[in-house]
Amino acid sequence: MELLIVEHQADAPAGLVGEWAAERGGHMHVVRVHAGDPWPEPKTVGRAVVLGSDRSVHLDPPGWLGDELDWLRGLDAAGAPVLGLCFGGQALATALGGSVRRAERPEIGWVDVQGELAGAWFAWHFDTFSAPPGARELGRTAAALQGFASGPHIGLQFHPEVTPAIVDGWVSTGRGDLDAERLDGEAIRARSTQEAERVRAAAFALFDSWVASDRIAA
Repeated sequence: MELLIVEHQADAPAGLVGEWAAERGGHMHVVRVHAGDPWPEPKTVGRAVVLGSDRSVHLDPPGWLGDELDWLRGLDAAGAPVLGLCFGGQALATALGGSVRRAERPEIGWVDVQGELAGAWFAWHFDTFSAPPGARELGRTAAALQGFASGPHIGLQFHPEVTPAIVDGWVSTGRGDLDAERLDGEAIRARSTQEAERVRAAAFALFDSWVASDRIAA
């Protein structure tokens, strides 16, 4: 399995996606958007995972977003499956004809998802997406859509890739967000440690289903 990872910032790495790829015998290449790495030709990409970012798709979008959206459309045209995570899911939704807007309320910490993706997943976002035309919804919380499948692609609003170390870093740098929402960072850290084994198994199962999804129409 050839897997291309799009990393928008150094503190939002592949995490469990990387562990899963290594365990499945995959070969992983990372495109570091924050370092100015070039976009590979879509026809050379086997599969792509597009990670999160603290930037917004719709509100003061970063200068590189237009190139990323064009690249994602190129992957779709080439038939290369994409897994978009949080910002990556929002970019994927936009590239395929969906939309992104400010959420009615942020989701930070562990959220309960209902539907095909049922379970507790980690979230940290202020925006939300609508599914592209013809996509199948995969899950929702009380606040927002959490996932969609469109052909071989899956877009998620939450972060199945996080490890306790990643969450620890986000809590350390995101104190302003936590204070604004009156959230307990230490409680989030503690739950992330408690959930680590379960989430690893659930995330690996989710990633495995994405590998199979190119044989399942949305």
